[in-house]
This record gives sequence, structure tokens and C-alpha cells, in this order.
Amino acid sequence: MQIILFEDHLIAELRPVILSRPAFAINMCGTNLYNLVRNKGKEISYIIRDYLKEITSREFPNQILKDKSLLFLNASLVPSVSILNEIFDKIKRGDAFLAQSDFRVVVAFFPNLKFNLTTQNERSITNFLRSQEYRLLEDHFPLINYSFDIIRYNPCYFEENLRYMKRNYRQVSPGVFVGKDVCIHPTVCLDSKEGTIIIGNKATIGPLVYLKGPLYIGNNSKITERTSIKEYSYISHTCKVGGEVESSIIESYSNKQHHGFLGHSYVGSWVNLGAGTSTSDLKNTYGDITVEYQGKKIPTGMQFLGCIIGDHSKTAINTSIFTGKIIGVSSYIYGFVTANVPSFSNYAKTFGQITEYYLDSAIRTQKRMFSRRGIKQEHLHIKLLEDIYETTRDERLMSTKELSL
Repeated sequence: MQIILFEDHLIAELRPVILSRPAFAINMCGTNLYNLVRNKGKEISYIIRDYLKEITSREFPNQILKDKSLLFLNASLVPSVSILNEIFDKIKRGDAFLAQSDFRVVVAFFPNLKFNLTTQNERSITNFLRSQEYRLLEDHFPLINYSFDIIRYNPCYFEENLRYMKRNYRQVSPGVFVGKDVCIHPTVCLDSKEGTIIIGNKATIGPLVYLKGPLYIGNNSKITERTSIKEYSYISHTCKVGGEVESSIIESYSNKQHHGFLGHSYVGSWVNLGAGTSTSDLKNTYGDITVEYQGKKIPTGMQFLGCIIGDHSKTAINTSIFTGKIIGVSSYIYGFVTANVPSFSNYAKTFGQITEYYLDSAIRTQKRMFSRRGIKQEHLHIKLLEDIYETTRDERLMSTKELSL
């Protein structure tokens, strides 16, 4: 059997998180869908947006189809060991089946299907799967429909995934597992009473740090002195983190090195949060948080929700981000963030100014950041920024119209 991860026609609803990565590469619940499926020992192929194919293949191999027994998984499926096990159990019957969530196909299995990867894309795959013969399941499998769903589902499967992943690490104390060449200062407090703590290869944990599980810290990451990282937090590889972090996700190569609070938030890759940057994740009224998206107000049903920050964005010192705010890719933020921020924007509304952050400047900044990490900027990195800039032009146009009202 071969597994095909597919993005569908509603993938754009996950902006800005998916602008620079496929949905199956979103880290949440302690891992991502691709890595979780790969641990099942199956061949993986995928269907994603054209502009992401080349750069995605660098990290996530797209295998050639060799089998007619095919399991299709929506790339927005919440990564969970128990969910995958439930799906694999249903395959044992051997007959074709399909499960939906709202208007989206979540999972489909066909024991003998002639299929060509090159003839399908994210806009056509749903109709293709529905056109086959299958048994319709009534089971509900959770999907990430909006970017804030990453924060909604993150704690639900975090601990179960870490318990599955810990087999690849060495136990150093009850509930604490580490990789190779990890440096943990003797004054660090490791609180694993309520969840597993995993610390990746060559990570450094500085003096007087408090770590509370369930928690994942990736390879080559550095946790600075007097930092507090609390439950359901995921720090990807090659990050620098300080201050206070709770129930948040920080993707690779991002820095939150100084004081400030990050709560119930998602931070993309190559982001820098300036000293004193803090997020609000709870309304003063203790009510549910509503998120604005493409001119609509969407009730989340969530009492705790911080912010969503796209890749390559930066905040100035003492930036304050209000609850439920969405910040796009490659934007620069100053002062109080009381509204969503389009991609490629200079946002200083507090000082009466919102302007476009030009593509040429973003490319130059990317090159400087890459060089600090010993990474050479290649054409595909520049092309990705160019594609995202064009894709998000509508965000900046909408923002301009709102300002003119």
C-alpha cells in the first residue's frame, strides 16, 4: 500500500501558515503529518500547489507511485497516532471507503485503483475521489480548516504523539528524553509530572530554565537563561527562545530570544520577535475569541488564542499583539497590533502608518538571515518569496480599501 497526502480546494483558508509550506508540514501536536505517516514505514507521495513542489521535495521526498493499493489522506488532517491507527484498522477490511468532514474529503482508501499523480491537483482531487465507488464512513476525523485550528487541536494529541516518538530518544529522568550531545545546565527544572519532555540533538538549555511537559524542543535549539516554556509547546530545530512561552508552536530558524510572553500562538520559520514582544491570548471579558478572515468574522469557540505569524516576519521591541490576530508572511510590525496584518507590509498603525514592504527588500533580508545560519540563498528561495508576494496581493489590496474607508 502507498499513501498519498493531498491538499484540496480549501487549502487557501490556512493562510498565512501554508503560503510557504504544504499543510502536511505544519508542526503541531509535537510533530507533523508527513513525519508521522513516514514512521509507519509506507511509501509517501503527495499532491500540493505547483509553486511549492520544488522546495518541498528538498525536505519531504515525493515517491513515485508503485502500487495500486492507495490510501489518500487530506494534508490538513490533524497529526495523531491514534487517528492514523484508527484509519489503518479500517483498511484491514480490504474494501474501498471514504470519509468526509463538512465539504472536504478527509480519507479515502482504494485497494485497486489506477491513478496518475500528474493528472490531479489540489482543485481536482476531491471530485476525483468522490467519483469512485466506495463505502461512505460516518467516522469524524478532525481537519485543520483555519489557521487557528492549529492551536485548537495542538493540545489534544500532543502527549500521545510524544509517547510514540520517545522511543527514538534516551531517557535521562522520569518522563524526560533527550537526543545526542544535549547540554542541560544543572539548575534547569524539568517538570514532567503532567507530560513527556523531549529535547533533540545538540540542543542547549541554559541556567535557571523551567520546562514543563508535554513539551518538544528540536535539534540545535537554544533555550536562554531564566526562560519558562510550559505545556503543549513545540520548538522546532535551530531556534533561540527566551522569556515565557505557553501552548505555542515556533517553526524552524525562528528567534524569540528575549523577555516577553508568547501564548497559544503559532510562529512560522525565519521569524524574529523583538525584545518585549508579547501576545494577548485571553480577552478581558473571558469570552470566546472571534477572528477576522477575508472580511468575515469567524467565531472560534476558543477562550485562549494568541496570534498566527507567517514566515519571515519581524516584530520591533515592545510590540503588543492583541488576541486572535493574523500576521502575514514577510511583514514588519511595530507598536500595538489591533488588526490583522497583510503579507509584505510595514505595520505601524499606532504611529499612523501602514505601507508595503517591497519584494526586493524581503529578498535582501532573507539573504542576510540565511548567511547568519550558514545557508546559501538559492533561486528557489527567491522564487518562493516572489510567488507568495503575488499570491498575497489581494491581502494588501483589501487592506488599502479598508484604510480608505
